[in-house]
Amino acid sequence: MGRREAEGAAVTQAFLIAGAGPGTGPRSLRFHKDVVRASGKAKPVYAYVGAASDDSLMFEKMLKGVMFGLGSKVLSVRLSKAKTKTSEAKAMLADADVVFISGGDVERGMQLIGERDMGGYFQELARGGKIFEAVSAGSIMLGEHWVRFPDGQDHNAEVFECMGIVPLSFDAHDEASDWEELRVLAKKLPAKAGKAVYGLTSGAAAAWDGKKLHALGGPLARYSCGAGSKRLEDLGPDR
Repeated sequence: MGRREAEGAAVTQAFLIAGAGPGTGPRSLRFHKDVVRASGKAKPVYAYVGAASDDSLMFEKMLKGVMFGLGSKVLSVRLSKAKTKTSEAKAMLADADVVFISGGDVERGMQLIGERDMGGYFQELARGGKIFEAVSAGSIMLGEHWVRFPDGQDHNAEVFECMGIVPLSFDAHDEASDWEELRVLAKKLPAKAGKAVYGLTSGAAAAWDGKKLHALGGPLARYSCGAGSKRLEDLGPDR
């Protein structure tokens, strides 16, 4: 997948890495090499958005070391910090070759993006051809929707909007619970022919090329949407 189509139009490219929860190791993050290739640069510039982890410096340092490598230029877009002006955050995102969305808490990440009124700007960057990369909760955020449980009861679960960079919805590394939260989300979304939600299995990833979703490194679980949601055939990996 290249950054531009043959006719020169911008293409949305997004790489959604499942990770494997706390302690995620280099093997789970190996798909970062695909991101570097897609950028067309040996050392792309990254904009690191740590909103989902409340801009945890420890988490940021760990991911920088494991994913980007020593010597990489990483612009820290800290949306939880009052001293970071929204205009400065947008400038860093614009200057980067790759926008990286960290793991953490989906709802907190989207809250901070909403408080800054940045959702539209992220979508604008995607339409302009900016490459997006995310891991764990960040991968969920790149999708259309996620679900919260105000009182812990499935029937009272509430769907909320995410970034919508990829026009599908996701969960990550939750196969041990048989995708419990993803199944709740699927039932809450309206039924639509051909529409499904996807579970990013631990150690696998998904790549969106602007038109089609590809599984990398392992299968992606799929569930149809609507009250009668059911498990569909997994999306098999390209490689």
